[in-house]
Amino acid sequence: MPLDNLSADDYGGNKYTRFLRKCNEFRSKPAAVLIVSTMAVFTDTVVYGLIVPFLPDILQEKLGMSSSSNGLLFGCFGIGVLIGAPVSAYISDRWKIRKWPMILGLLGLGATSVLFALSNAYWELIVARLAQGISSGITWAIGLGMIADVYPGESMGQAMGIAFSGFTLGYLGGPVLGGAIYSGGGVHAIAIFVGAIAVLDLVFRLLLVEPKTILSAQFSPDSSFARLEQNEKLLHSSGGEFISGSRRQIASQALRSSPALISSTGGVGKTSSIMEIQEPLEIRPSTADSRMSAPVLLNSSKHTASANSSARNSIDVQGQQAKRRTTMLDLLKEWPILACCLATITITGAAGSFEPTLPIYMKEKYNSSTIVISVVFIAIVIPNVVIAPLAGKYTSDKRVLNKVAPFGRFGFMIGGSVLQAIVIACLGATSSIAGLVVTLVFVGLVGGIAAVPILSTMGEHVERMGGDAYAKVYALFNIAYSVGVIIVPTVLPPIMNAVGFAATMGVVSAVLVFGALILAIQPTIMLIKYGRSAFIGDNARPFL
Repeated sequence: MPLDNLSADDYGGNKYTRFLRKCNEFRSKPAAVLIVSTMAVFTDTVVYGLIVPFLPDILQEKLGMSSSSNGLLFGCFGIGVLIGAPVSAYISDRWKIRKWPMILGLLGLGATSVLFALSNAYWELIVARLAQGISSGITWAIGLGMIADVYPGESMGQAMGIAFSGFTLGYLGGPVLGGAIYSGGGVHAIAIFVGAIAVLDLVFRLLLVEPKTILSAQFSPDSSFARLEQNEKLLHSSGGEFISGSRRQIASQALRSSPALISSTGGVGKTSSIMEIQEPLEIRPSTADSRMSAPVLLNSSKHTASANSSARNSIDVQGQQAKRRTTMLDLLKEWPILACCLATITITGAAGSFEPTLPIYMKEKYNSSTIVISVVFIAIVIPNVVIAPLAGKYTSDKRVLNKVAPFGRFGFMIGGSVLQAIVIACLGATSSIAGLVVTLVFVGLVGGIAAVPILSTMGEHVERMGGDAYAKVYALFNIAYSVGVIIVPTVLPPIMNAVGFAATMGVVSAVLVFGALILAIQPTIMLIKYGRSAFIGDNARPFL
C-alpha cells in the first residue's frame, strides 16, 4: 500500500502521535476551511463592533465631538473595504492563492485595531478605521471565496449559513464584549483583547492547507502515479479489459484515476453524464505513456479515439475559459448578482442601523450604562446565530426551493425583508427596555432568514458561470455591505437628531421594503411570462 494512502490509524506510534497525525489530516479537509473562514469572519466583525458601546464616550466626552462624528468613523471603515476587497479578490482569483492574503489581512486588522484603541486624536481614529476597513475587505472576500471553493452545490448554502453565524456573532456580539471589556479595563484592555484574538486566529490560518491543495486531494489522483500504476496492473492482468464488476464501479475507478474524465461543463466532481451510460463499458489502456495517462473509459461500440477526442475538446474548452477570466463587471451584468448586491445594501444596512443609533437612544431615554447597552445587543445575536445555519440549509434544499419557484432563494430574501421592516418599525413604539429586547429578538430571527440566502445565491450563480470568480463575487458582496456601512451610519444619526428614534426606524423599514420590491422584479416577470409550471419537473427552467 502506498504511504500517501495511509490514514492516521494505519500508522504506528502512541495515541498522542496518532492524534497529531489525525489533526494534520484534518488541515486538508473542507471542514477545516469552513472553521478557519468562519473564525476569520467572526474575528473581523467582532473587532469592528467592539468600539460601539464606548465610542460615544470617547468622541463626545473625551474629544468633545458631536454625535455625527460617530457615523463618520463607521463610514471610513466602509471606504477601506471598498479599497481592500476588489484588489485582494483580483489577486486571489488570478493566482489562485487564498491562505497568505488572509494572513496578511489578519495582521493588518490586528495592528490597526490596536492603533484605534490607543488613539488620542480624531484624525488618528479616522486613519485607523480606514486601514481596518482595508484589512476587513481582504478577510471577507477571500474567506467566503474559500468556502465556495470547497463546498459546491447545495452544500454551499449550509456552509454559508454557518459562516454567517460567525458574522452575526461578531457583528452584534462585538458590542457586548466591547462594553464588558471597556467597563472592566478601559481602552487598554480592548487593545489586549484584540491582540489576543488576532494571535489565536493567526495560528488557525497558518495551520490551514491552501484550499487548492484540498481540491486536488478531493478530485485528483492520490500519491502521484500510485493509483494509476495499480489500475494498469489490473488492466494488464485481464488482457486490457475488466472481466467483471459493475458499470458504476468501473466508472468510479476511472474517474478517480483521471480527473480529465470529469466533465468541465458540469463543474468539479459532477459525474452524472458518465454514470448514466446505458451500454456496457470497458476500459483499455491509453496509447500514451503509461506514466502520463490514465485508462480511458470507453463505450463498447465506439473506438478509443472518440474518448481521446472528447478529452482534447475538454482541455480546449478549459483553455478558452482560462484566457477569458470573469471580471467584476461581468458579474455585475448578471441580474442575480446585481440584485444580491442591492439586497446586501438594504438588509445588512438595516442590521447596521442599530450600532450608531441604539446606544445613543438608550443612553438618552433610559440613561442606560454601557453594560446594559451591551446586553441588549444579545437579543439580536442569539436568535440570528441559531437561525442562520438552518436558513442556509433549507434555502439551498431543492425541494424547498421548488415549492416557491420561480422566486427560489429570492423569495426568502423578499419575505425576510418585509418581515424585518415590520418588526423594525415596531421598535419605535416600545416604551420599556423589556419591550425593546423582545422586539430585537424578532429582528434577529427574520434578519437571518433575509440575509443568509444572499451568500449562497451569489456562490451558486458563479458556479453556473464556471466557478472562477468566487473571491470576486464575495468582494462585490463586501463592497455592497460597505456601501450600506457608509450610508446608514453616516445618514441615520443626523436623521435621529432631527426626527427622533421612532421615525428613524421608519426610514430603515422603508429602505427594506424598497429592497424587497427590487428583488421581486425578475422572478415576477418570469412567473408572468412562463407560468409556475415551467419551473417544475424534469425539464424545468433554471432559477435561483
